Amino acid sequence: MVQYRNDLIKAYIKDKDVLDVGSCGVDGFFFDMMKKHAKSITGLDLNGKGEIIKGDAETIDLHKTFDVVVAGDIIEHLNNVGLFLSNMHKHLRKGGTIIISTPNVKAWAYHFFKGNRDHTTWFCQYTLSCCLKRNGFKIKRITYCVRRKKGFLYDYLRYLFANNLFIVGEKA
Repeated sequence: MVQYRNDLIKAYIKDKDVLDVGSCGVDGFFFDMMKKHAKSITGLDLNGKGEIIKGDAETIDLHKTFDVVVAGDIIEHLNNVGLFLSNMHKHLRKGGTIIISTPNVKAWAYHFFKGNRDHTTWFCQYTLSCCLKRNGFKIKRITYCVRRKKGFLYDYLRYLFANNLFIVGEKA
C-alpha cells in the first residue's frame, strides 16, 4: 500500500503548535496543507516571504518552542545537519516530535539517479537515525512514503523504486 507524506504528517500535527522548516518549497502547498490541521503553525525558510519567517534553520533563535517540527524534504539541502538538529531540539518542548522526510538513498532507482545539485547529503534510515540520536532524539517511527498523489500507477512505482524516507523522532 502506498503511503503519502501528507497523510502521515496530519496525524502528528493535529491540534499542535508546529514549526515548518523549508516552508517555501513547492509554492507553499505543504505549508498551506498543514495550516488546515495544526493548532498554530510557524513557517521558516531561507527565502521567507509573507507569513513565513526568513531565516537559517541551522542557527535561528525563534525565542519559542513547539510541539512538532516538520522538515519536509529539506535536510538533504543543509550545510550542517548536526547544527540543524541541535537547533530544532532547542525549539521543541519536552517530549516534542520532529518529523523528517528525505529521499532514501537506498531506494533502487537512486542507484541510477545522477542526483540533485542542491543536495549536500543523501540519507538512509541508518544514517539519519544516527544523526537524530546523536542530537538528543529517540526514534519513534521509520517508514517510506511518496510526497504527493499523482495517480495510482505512478505513485505505486515511485513507492517501490524511489521512495522517500519518513522518520519521526521524539525529544529525549
